[in-house]
Amino acid sequence: MQNLITYAEAHLDTFHQRPLGSVDSLILSWMANLHFPSEVHPLHTWAGLPLRDLFRAELFPTLFQGIWDPERTKALFTALAASPRFREVRLMGYTTRTDLDQEMQFTAVTFQLRPDLCYVAFGGTDTSLVGWKENFNMTFLSPVPAQTQAARYLTQAASHCTGDLLVGGHSKGGNLAVYAAAVSTDIQARIRRVYSHDGPGFPRTFLDSPGYGAIRDRVEKTVPQDSVVGLLLENETCQIIQSSRRISLLQHDPFSWKVEGNGFLPAEALSDEARFWDRTLDGWADRVPPQEREGFFDALYDILTSTKADSLGDLADDIPALLGAARNLDPETRGLLHRTFRALGASLRSARSSHETI
Repeated sequence: MQNLITYAEAHLDTFHQRPLGSVDSLILSWMANLHFPSEVHPLHTWAGLPLRDLFRAELFPTLFQGIWDPERTKALFTALAASPRFREVRLMGYTTRTDLDQEMQFTAVTFQLRPDLCYVAFGGTDTSLVGWKENFNMTFLSPVPAQTQAARYLTQAASHCTGDLLVGGHSKGGNLAVYAAAVSTDIQARIRRVYSHDGPGFPRTFLDSPGYGAIRDRVEKTVPQDSVVGLLLENETCQIIQSSRRISLLQHDPFSWKVEGNGFLPAEALSDEARFWDRTLDGWADRVPPQEREGFFDALYDILTSTKADSLGDLADDIPALLGAARNLDPETRGLLHRTFRALGASLRSARSSHETI
């Protein structure tokens, strides 16, 4: 059974010979998470350069710093740089921006697959605390800053690309791809397909909007059978469910998705665990109004950042400071956290009871 790396090693036909498929989309989406150094100037412009030109050892310390699973990402990147399918793909328009004041973490890059076809890829959440805070903000705020930035980027990319557009991303990147395609009404006629790989959903108001309605049939959402992230908020698009080597939330890891031939190995249906967590989180959202969700996540973020940590990895080094910050909360904030966790517990019990009666 193949995975992303062995697929890239084995499938050598070019994009002129075989069109982009779902596995190719996930690969390019994951490559949008790399940290391309500023000294590679053409990549930061719309002139761009071939992927093979980025396969330089001196760039590796920056490319894979602060991303999920750097070792397997490096192995995938190596396979792409050697492959006639990917090595001539031109990367351009790379942009990355983190804004602590706006609570935004955003990355995007455009891949020119052929002279008449570009893939616009949005990066997912990195290991930064602000990136995770923006994810949580999606539960009470629409749009979040990264979504607005994604729409601007897609319009800019379209002005520098000739022909058709493909848009996609993994995790938060998938959400950004769908949002940007839905609100960029002036270029929707050029968008052939939008890929959301286990990306979270949207508020109902967005799914009911004319912009989303115009691209609904072009959205392809892929989720593993134990999906949690991809079922967050509301989803309306047809989901393609595929198999994974891992379990539960660990299936969010794209390297665990099983590849068969040119596509993902399908699974029959979402697992009982996926449906359980979907009911739990939906129930929690019903019990906690948006303003309390905002206060809850703001309080948690304040506790985490009080340690001066910048990333999830830094938190493990300062557990005492975290506990101290939690103890020093004012009574009102402590009460908010207690009510919100109590609502989560009630939702868990309700979902478990519903699950046991099925």
